[in-house]
Amino acid sequence: MLFGKNQLSESESHPTPSNHKSVAADAPREFPSAVVREVDGSFWGRLGTSYMWVVALVCLSVSIGLVWWSLPDSGLPMTVHFPDGHGLAIEDNVRFRGIDVGVVESVELNQELSGVDVSINLFSFAEHLAREGTRFWIVRPQLGFGGVSGLETAVGSKYITLLPGPVDGAGQLDFQGLSDAPPDSLETSGIEILLRGEDRNSVTEGSPVSYRGVDIGRVLSVGLSPDGLKVDVRVRILERYTKLVTSESKFWASSGVDASFSALSGGLNFEMESLETLLKGGVSVLTVANGGRPIKPGDDFELYRSVDEQWREQADQVQATDIARRGAIPIEISWKQKSFLGRTSEKSKKVMGVLVGLGGQDFVVVPSDVLTASEKVLPESFEISIAGLPDSRQKITSDMQSDGALSFIDSLSGVVRSGGSSSLPAPIDESDMRLPLSVEPCLVVRANGEIEDLRYFSISIEPDQIEPQWELRSFDGDRSVWHGSPVLSEVDGDLIGIMLVEENSSRIEPVSKSEGVQ
Repeated sequence: MLFGKNQLSESESHPTPSNHKSVAADAPREFPSAVVREVDGSFWGRLGTSYMWVVALVCLSVSIGLVWWSLPDSGLPMTVHFPDGHGLAIEDNVRFRGIDVGVVESVELNQELSGVDVSINLFSFAEHLAREGTRFWIVRPQLGFGGVSGLETAVGSKYITLLPGPVDGAGQLDFQGLSDAPPDSLETSGIEILLRGEDRNSVTEGSPVSYRGVDIGRVLSVGLSPDGLKVDVRVRILERYTKLVTSESKFWASSGVDASFSALSGGLNFEMESLETLLKGGVSVLTVANGGRPIKPGDDFELYRSVDEQWREQADQVQATDIARRGAIPIEISWKQKSFLGRTSEKSKKVMGVLVGLGGQDFVVVPSDVLTASEKVLPESFEISIAGLPDSRQKITSDMQSDGALSFIDSLSGVVRSGGSSSLPAPIDESDMRLPLSVEPCLVVRANGEIEDLRYFSISIEPDQIEPQWELRSFDGDRSVWHGSPVLSEVDGDLIGIMLVEENSSRIEPVSKSEGVQ
């Protein structure tokens, strides 16, 4: 008997469907049976029974590929023989221009015990550096009168660096390393000339070549002339300073100390250029006349024993280069804006502009962002002018603005020239403008003061400070000072770009001749 929810009627406990036939209690029951199929006993027959092996094979192939791609390239094995190991160890790096191009695999004494054989594995992307004429040396801390070098290796590991040989040099796998960095390792670009004197005058390999106390080159070698009657001094003038040296330049050996007796001061006066010059000697140069021919590779000059005081007087009348006295002009942007209690106040800011000549017409090139007014600026009050020339002031209109980084304004220079101003600097002609194909030493120029009395200032930008996209790795100049300044090549003086100083970055914007000529 069932109670509650489980209580069923008799009819419910023994249903007898009307549409089913009764089954005898002793009738045999049917059970499902497996279908058995014969399989081919061969290898290919067994593979055909399942395709999971295909998935396993694909996974295995992918795994092998990932392992293969993760393995480093074998590189190029080579050997460099050094006079001394200087603490070099296995797995120290081989570097060029600050990046690793290889690794040291072994450091061993040679059989004669006269030096060290270093086995290097040069990475595959740098194999072209192993060519005839390439020079290797070990970078280590060195403290001298000329300064400190290799300081990063005082705590960290040593490393090998190199100076590549000629591009067309034949491949080579065995090299003789240098004991020290070569004199021309800091910069290979420039012009090599020959100085010939009566004697060495304390000039040695690596001595500086200075112009008014600033190093502009290095002495590459000192030796006797072929006939043995003179001393030949090979000198390289760095590329960015070649404009300072002409056929009217005078070279003399400088010992670093200049002594003179003065009756007014009542004693003996000493002047010393630098401790490096005192230690190594050096060469000084001045250009004593205008109109000299630019130097060419292989030019020769006489090396005098000492300076002639008349050269200093003549040099004061010589402007060695006018590279920084073209194109740059100060631009003033002025506007009115609402201030406290509805009053209006006048505001202004100065930026740099560049005067260029394109297609027979003058343009003033300014950064486009200085022509964009903020919300606080009152309509029709945003104006632009050349600093010191009120007659050049005009309203900034939409046709002055550009979607690009630079704006070419033709009306600004036209107003000035129609006013007869003779103080406006000469524009940079389109023949002196070009797009740079690669990074090169640059000079950023700005003009300060009023247009009637401009003073020019400049800073140098070295190639190692410039990224391939002309972004600057580090630039500490203020936007209010250098934004919009012309960038001139120190090689030939051509205009190659405009300096743009942003909040967190700086770059050199190339100037296209086609932008101004529409």
